Amino acid sequence: MEKIIRCCSFIKPLILTAVVVFSSFIIISCGKGKNDQNDSDFFSFDKSKLGIEVIDQELGIKFNPPISWKLRQTSISKKIESRDASNPSDHFVYEPTYVFFDNSTGGLLSVGKVVTNDTALAKSSRLNYYKGLISTKHKNDKLASGNFIHSKIYFSQFILEKQNLISFKLVFENTAGQIIQFDYTIPKDLLENAKLSIKSSVGSIQPM
Repeated sequence: MEKIIRCCSFIKPLILTAVVVFSSFIIISCGKGKNDQNDSDFFSFDKSKLGIEVIDQELGIKFNPPISWKLRQTSISKKIESRDASNPSDHFVYEPTYVFFDNSTGGLLSVGKVVTNDTALAKSSRLNYYKGLISTKHKNDKLASGNFIHSKIYFSQFILEKQNLISFKLVFENTAGQIIQFDYTIPKDLLENAKLSIKSSVGSIQPM
């Protein structure tokens, strides 16, 4: 990787198709009522609020973390989202490539790919299915979602509030059709001071 810090074969497809449709319905339902949002609700681009540029050929993107959020050794273990816990081959895995940490706020950004080894799920359906899994997993939490387009990338954003933390999860496909995920997490009472930096970081994401 170049890093520059700069039940039968007939039935299963039918089941998967139905699940993907249902997952898409969940996403639409979660985002209902957010059509009046402006781009500024999701991203900004204030260069003074950005850290050093990261260019990664393997992820197929370039981006900047929020200012003062420093690159750390990747110490976050992979996260698994599964449709069927009894089937270890039937899941999505998010494994961060980058982790940035802000000492002053405790803010954390992780960036990486989401992969699945489920060959029965069509490549064109994987992102919608994964978004459905996120919505289902957090259906009992305080969760909001929305979609926006920036730099020719179609983003889906999930905002999750849990205890004293708030997380902004972004998922999208790079030009190779791979699922990329950004996770920004920060204490809720410190969000106001970091909001512009986070939104500017989101605005810095571009395809290679």
